[in-house]
Amino acid sequence: MTIYTVFAMLGGLALFLYGMDLMSDGLETTAGNKLHTLIEKLTSSTGKGLLVGIFVTALIQSSSATTVMTVGFVNAGLMSLRQSVGIIMGANIGTTVTGQLVALNITKSAPLLAFGGFVIYKFITKKTISSLGSVIMGLGLLFMGMDIMSSSMSPLQESPLFADLMMKFSNPLLGVLIGALVTALIQSSSASMGILQALSNKNLVSLSSSMYIICGFNIGTCITSILSSMGSSVNAKRTAMVHVLFNSIGTIIFICLAQFLPIEAFIRSISKDLPAAQLANLHTLFNVASTVILFPFSKHLAGLATKILPMKDSPMDQMSLRYIKPKNVNDATLVLTDVRAEVNRMLELSKKNYYLAMECFYYYDEKKHEEILHNEEVINFLNSHITKYIIDLLSESMDDTLASYFTAYMRIVRDIERVGDHVKSIAEYSEVSSRRDLSYSDKCYEELEILNDDLIHFYDLVMNEKNRDIRRNQSRKTDLAIEEKIENFRNQHLDRMKDGICDPESGLIYEKILSAYERISAYLRNIGKLKQ
Repeated sequence: MTIYTVFAMLGGLALFLYGMDLMSDGLETTAGNKLHTLIEKLTSSTGKGLLVGIFVTALIQSSSATTVMTVGFVNAGLMSLRQSVGIIMGANIGTTVTGQLVALNITKSAPLLAFGGFVIYKFITKKTISSLGSVIMGLGLLFMGMDIMSSSMSPLQESPLFADLMMKFSNPLLGVLIGALVTALIQSSSASMGILQALSNKNLVSLSSSMYIICGFNIGTCITSILSSMGSSVNAKRTAMVHVLFNSIGTIIFICLAQFLPIEAFIRSISKDLPAAQLANLHTLFNVASTVILFPFSKHLAGLATKILPMKDSPMDQMSLRYIKPKNVNDATLVLTDVRAEVNRMLELSKKNYYLAMECFYYYDEKKHEEILHNEEVINFLNSHITKYIIDLLSESMDDTLASYFTAYMRIVRDIERVGDHVKSIAEYSEVSSRRDLSYSDKCYEELEILNDDLIHFYDLVMNEKNRDIRRNQSRKTDLAIEEKIENFRNQHLDRMKDGICDPESGLIYEKILSAYERISAYLRNIGKLKQ
């Protein structure tokens, strides 16, 4: 074995990995942000999550990408820990598709696939078709890399040292350890699987040794979800822990079963006499069997993750971005989820301030007023930093639809900040009212109670209604209804002023509060219309 053999092996590996990246990126670009919507919306049960995890991972050829998305959704509060379990299980099954593709052994057609894909990618202007060209080119390069790796490994067949090393991998513990370390380093179980299939094509590694190495691949791939959960919420860390638990428990069960069941003979019986196909089927069997065995215990996996990580979220400094992570700019659709979570946090703070402001109007409390002022500072901070983040993000290349979503959220944070200003004004009017010991008529309190109920309902509509068309339509109707009530209340207030029922100074404060309500309602309507 010469240095040129090593170079050839590394070059083949580089081509293989690049082909995988091209395929994955091309497929994800073709599907657009629909995949993220699919994961977010179709996971109401563990069973649905399982199917979604299989489908999405098979499509984008990366269980790591699927689990990272899932961790992101849990961190943003868009998905519960239990909902994430099914997706993680499904991702493990979906990732076996790459190994099955490699086992097809279409090496002779690989150069033609690479060239054809390149022509489509380079000369077709329509983005969807161009992305499919990238997928085809990636598939061709993947097989070319596989062929180079296999050829470069031929001299190892004559090496007694390498043969002895491969024999040691029949030890379950050592095999799992090596598989986990390799996958943790390159952060792709599919790529690790491709390398192992290249070795097996030259009969350099046996099926029995591969069994334990493949188990290790599944443990090693957890490193990506662990890294993505760092700096996230406790539930996001628990989601990564579920991934580790599922793959680790599945490995222990599979190794125990392998000591008693003729798994190796079964794999040979259902596979062609091709080592790569045998490994692909073994990989699929391992993940399907793990899922079948552990699926009934999905709730218990979530519970175990909670027991292992029992701590509550530490009180985070409010003057910081909790969900947006600047390092995530490589995936704009993931960033959109983070931005949406941060905007929802702003809305929650705005709603909390509104509650506090109305409590201060009825029974003024200086501590509550101070809390309102502090929350308003946080809202202003978030407005400034989210806006700056989105402006920087829009300088990156992305499709027009995603760019319009980010632009909409930039307008939303501006409107939330303006709502905050009007809420702060209500608190200030309340402080003046208390200091001057102003009184209001019963009718005034009744009218404010009606508007108060309407605005709370409006907040709930804007924050919780998922259907955009319903939210936009209802926001318009609610704003118009509030506007009409305010106009009627103004007229009734003028009549009371004329009749001398209301104190002039109290009447002025009441009029200002009505104006604040009117502006808050108008901005909530804008938010309801723009929110994605």
